Amino acid sequence: MQVIDRTRLKVAKDLRRLSNKDFANLLGCSEPKIRKILTDEKYQISNEDFQQITEKLCLPASFFWADDNLELVNSSDIFYRSAARIKAEYRNANEAYILLAKKINLYFESKFTLPKFSFPELEIFEYDHPNYPANVANNLRGFWGLGIQPINNIIALLELKGFRVFRLPFDTKQMDALSFFDEQSGSPFIFLNDFKSFERQRFDAAHELGHMIMHKDDNAEYNRTKESEADQFSSEFLMPHEGFISHLPRNLSIQSMIEYKKYWRVSLKAINYRCHKLDMISDWIYKNNSIRINSFGYHVNEPDPTYGDQSLFYSKILKILSNQPNFDSDKMLEEIGISKQDFNDLTFNSLEKFEASKPKSKLYIVK
Repeated sequence: MQVIDRTRLKVAKDLRRLSNKDFANLLGCSEPKIRKILTDEKYQISNEDFQQITEKLCLPASFFWADDNLELVNSSDIFYRSAARIKAEYRNANEAYILLAKKINLYFESKFTLPKFSFPELEIFEYDHPNYPANVANNLRGFWGLGIQPINNIIALLELKGFRVFRLPFDTKQMDALSFFDEQSGSPFIFLNDFKSFERQRFDAAHELGHMIMHKDDNAEYNRTKESEADQFSSEFLMPHEGFISHLPRNLSIQSMIEYKKYWRVSLKAINYRCHKLDMISDWIYKNNSIRINSFGYHVNEPDPTYGDQSLFYSKILKILSNQPNFDSDKMLEEIGISKQDFNDLTFNSLEKFEASKPKSKLYIVK
């Protein structure tokens, strides 16, 4: 039997958002025994206990071996938004899911040459200028050849540029999105919460992109200035100044803004805010619009919602893998060290969609 990594045991417990007491109740044992299992290297975990741990936590045994040499990510390296509002259990669980995401990425990188991220060479000056984030966004659009039109699928764009995009497996509004740069693989990781509107998810993706481009070498600890800069970057990246004003309706009513937001596929609040920042509407109109948007409930339920941007990366990878001799998805999951549910949760249900897309076997009646 391979040596069980105690750190992975703690990660597994955090993954399921369990306290020591919860873990003990789940296994039907005492808390002192749980503490020994988690921390005492001299304590011998029996085969029976280990099997129960894997079954109760829904993780394959391979998760608990540290053969991959993957490092856990420190909280200080992750760009969290409103970090103070995030409960410790969610923060710990998220950092456990990050390890799973890194394991998925490591497996795919062992099989293929994946898109590699390289920092764009942008000529940006006056880092302390108020328009710095917008200038970075516009320069990045130019560097990537995006022009001034709406971005059709920002998730697919990020994947093409070497970002590893995953889904946050929490149905909670405490956590919008997060990002970090993984030095081991040289790849930026972005996690998106699809619990919110598709418009918000697009803005979040651009926001995290802004962090990676502008703040990658800074301490990721929550900072209002950095968050504001990432918001400004996101607004300009999704709605570039020149393109935005060239298609702007003459009569900027709430209804015309609802129509206009469908062109850029952003929220009504984002359109209102962008118009105000570009001095297309006065302070009074902006504030009045904000009050009306809230009164209509549009800040919660987006009017005329857009369609969701889709990950293309995982479906392509699975399709290529399935064409290889002797490919088996269960074997893949075992090699990664992940459950099918966790894999689907992180990869936007890619394996579930892939299996549903496979042609069904035909039955023939032989006379």
